[in-house]
Amino acid sequence: MKVLVGVDGSSNSLAAVAFAGQLLQPERDEIVLLFASPTLDAEAELDPSIEERARTTLSRTVFDAAIERLAAAWRSRVKTLETAGEASRELLAAAKEQGVDFIVIGFRGTTSLWEQFLLGSVSRAIVHSATVPVLVVKTPRADVAPEPSSADTAADSLRVLVGYDYSPPAEKIAGLLNQFTWPEDAEGWPITVVRPMFPYDLPDWVKNQPRDPDIAAMAAAWQQEHHQQLQSAEAELKKFQQKLPAPFAKHDVIVVEGRPAEQIVAQLRAKGIDLAVVGSRGSGRVERLLLGSTTEEVLASAPCSVLVVR
Repeated sequence: MKVLVGVDGSSNSLAAVAFAGQLLQPERDEIVLLFASPTLDAEAELDPSIEERARTTLSRTVFDAAIERLAAAWRSRVKTLETAGEASRELLAAAKEQGVDFIVIGFRGTTSLWEQFLLGSVSRAIVHSATVPVLVVKTPRADVAPEPSSADTAADSLRVLVGYDYSPPAEKIAGLLNQFTWPEDAEGWPITVVRPMFPYDLPDWVKNQPRDPDIAAMAAAWQQEHHQQLQSAEAELKKFQQKLPAPFAKHDVIVVEGRPAEQIVAQLRAKGIDLAVVGSRGSGRVERLLLGSTTEEVLASAPCSVLVVR
């Protein structure tokens, strides 16, 4: 696999490099690091040679810090690309030119809801516009950079949750995950979320009210139908589980009811998940603008890294 990782010297981008290195093999895969140096103030009057040396020094410093986050076997194999301009635009252009299989970026968030709605962060722009899967890496503390990796140090165990919703992107998830190199102690759970029988919970006193025999029979039929739906969802999820790599065979599948994004994020927190994997249907410009998809909600609310597959 060929992977493009955006770096800018932040702790999140350095964590993104380390995360990518943990899932890939230097003998089989390729990592390309891209640094888009910031545009200098148009009013600044600098000698062109000084400006060029400054850019070169900055990019070399960022690349060196990023490469240190990889195991020793990677360090002579990593390719670097230095560009200038808007990071999201440069990453998307490089992804196309390099023919990469997926993109890895660090999550930095935005300064306000207004900026998030109108402009979006680099990670959001990449997720919305890329034509390949995107891994958005989040770190628990944005002000602490991850420590450099060691070739002799085993990778930390990964806990992964994969969302399944019967859509075409969900089917592509298995193919991508089978190309990764998983630590032996990695653990994975597939999850599917079923719409509840009622859109909201009814109070117990309402549930216990006497019912007309016809209504009671209808309610019983609905309950039976819903039970069958849950059984069918579990059976389909187990079929999907069989397509996933070994870490996902260690645990039972998860079938829950409710709003997909809420239930997925709840499971991420409950199980201490390191990586959430979701599909993106890309159902239209309006949905992407309003940030209303399950994928967008998970990306914004997940306490861990998120891999978006399309």
